[in-house]
Amino acid sequence: MGPKARSENEALARRGSRTRAAVLCVCLLLAVVLLALGSLVTGLSGIRRSGSIPEPWLARLESEDPLPSPPAGLPAPIPHAPIPDHPFMAAGSGNNMHCDAYMSDTYRASGPLGIQPRVSSRTQGFGGYGTVAFDHEGRIVGVYSNGRSFQLELMDPYTLEELANYDLPPRTNQWIVQGVLPWEYLGAGMYFYLDEQDRAVVPTTGNTVRVVQVPDMVERQDFKLVREYDLRSHVVPLPWPDQDSVAWVLPDWDGTAYWYATTAGMVGTVDRETGSVRTMRLEGEIIENAFAVGEDGVYILSDYALYRLRHDDEGAIVVDWRTEYDRGPGKKAGHITRGSGTSVTLTGDGDGLAVITDNAEPRIHLLFVQRSDGAVVCSAPVFEAGRSGTDVSTVGFELADGGGRPAGIHSVLVENNWGRHTFPRSRPAPGLTRVDAVRQDDGSYRCQQVWASDERSIGVFKLSLGNGLAYMYWRGDDGPVTSWYLTAVDWRTGRTVYKVRTGAGLGYNNWAGALFLHPHGGLAYSTTIFGLVAVRDGAD
Repeated sequence: MGPKARSENEALARRGSRTRAAVLCVCLLLAVVLLALGSLVTGLSGIRRSGSIPEPWLARLESEDPLPSPPAGLPAPIPHAPIPDHPFMAAGSGNNMHCDAYMSDTYRASGPLGIQPRVSSRTQGFGGYGTVAFDHEGRIVGVYSNGRSFQLELMDPYTLEELANYDLPPRTNQWIVQGVLPWEYLGAGMYFYLDEQDRAVVPTTGNTVRVVQVPDMVERQDFKLVREYDLRSHVVPLPWPDQDSVAWVLPDWDGTAYWYATTAGMVGTVDRETGSVRTMRLEGEIIENAFAVGEDGVYILSDYALYRLRHDDEGAIVVDWRTEYDRGPGKKAGHITRGSGTSVTLTGDGDGLAVITDNAEPRIHLLFVQRSDGAVVCSAPVFEAGRSGTDVSTVGFELADGGGRPAGIHSVLVENNWGRHTFPRSRPAPGLTRVDAVRQDDGSYRCQQVWASDERSIGVFKLSLGNGLAYMYWRGDDGPVTSWYLTAVDWRTGRTVYKVRTGAGLGYNNWAGALFLHPHGGLAYSTTIFGLVAVRDGAD
């Protein structure tokens, strides 16, 4: 039996297992969310209250943040080769889950420095924000979901006040028997991007793509549907109750087409003008992670291989190359699927690299892949043997020399998510590691681990190129009620620079959520299972 056939059998077995356990999962979910979270976090007001995320009364017994204010000599900006703006996405970093078309997870602006920090939050009850983007005025555009319903929202970046909202299609009631829990759902609505006209391009649970104009709050006060593309007949047909989902959409660099990918392994293009669709199925393969778009093509990562694709003059999808990786013996502890857990990160230019991880045992490897031909130019094992795995994207970019020219050093941060997690308690192994791929005089590359930190997280972390700090989100271990912290780590040394306490209780748990930095600087956000938390400095 070939590997693709085995993958299909494994997928069928997983679906069967999920279906058999669905009723139990739903009962546990309702018990945990509606009883434990509702009573402990929101109190008598119920889970549909709107306002700041409250803390349990026991949190009053918590001591203050044990770490002092950041010392003098804060980290400096990182000299880096420019990450190009996609001409058909909102300018600057902050237009999708992973900041830009290269999926770099970096921001040019400085994040908060931890000086006299101010913390604010917003909740509508159980549910959080999959993606947060920023319009040209710096306002927050996000998709909120409680696991079934989805809503596009516009918010003030400082007060978190909702300015406008737009209902997206909910998940059908089939999700109850599919056995896919809300925090494991990778389908439509969680990922979207903001285009160059401040329009949200959102895949929906109905397997359509909606283009929705964001209001400017001057001439337009409401979201407006501009166009919808129907992809229902262009996904993988699955036996009931399973359903394929259009989960990721990004524009081609030339602006003529939208690229999309589904969780069951369908890749397609949609002509923006005519709506005509071209597809290519990755037979026997599934897709868990977001893809990247460069000037040279589209980079898709399945549970077997990394692809570079493009469309020809007639619109047909062309495979430039396919590079397999070690997908490991099975799904690792705390991961959603088997195979690489990262999105694709592009560094440098067309002669640069694409970065992913494999799923090997006993340690995963960070793989640096030549964008021109798909060759793995160097790799590095990371984390402790037997406790090594990641299920979120890496952070990556190319350094610049003193003259601002590309230095041939591609620097990547990778986070360890290996752990036996039981919602809402996660147990990741440490830590955060920096690996650089350094180009040698002969054109080859040498991989070197620069440092390893014991900080922990299972969320999508971010790096500020403006101040050299990587931002993570994790809980403390002391006190009668769990406290949660925004943690800043020095990119140069791996030293923990500061921690800011955001709040206490399950409402501040970010459970595999993402962090975001405001593109104007000075603000960091973390999604939580009860909303959104913002941290900013209280002094200039």
